[in-house]
Amino acid sequence: MTLDISIDDGWRALAGVGVGYAISTALIFALFFVLPYLAIRGL
Repeated sequence: MTLDISIDDGWRALAGVGVGYAISTALIFALFFVLPYLAIRGL
């Protein structure tokens, strides 16, 4: 890459935060919506 190191690291940190936020949001969604739905459907 021809980008400056500091800019590249900034984008990498921003992408890492975005990925972590997306994963945590998906896990919370699965815990509070998908699991109860599967439990009720399994009864």
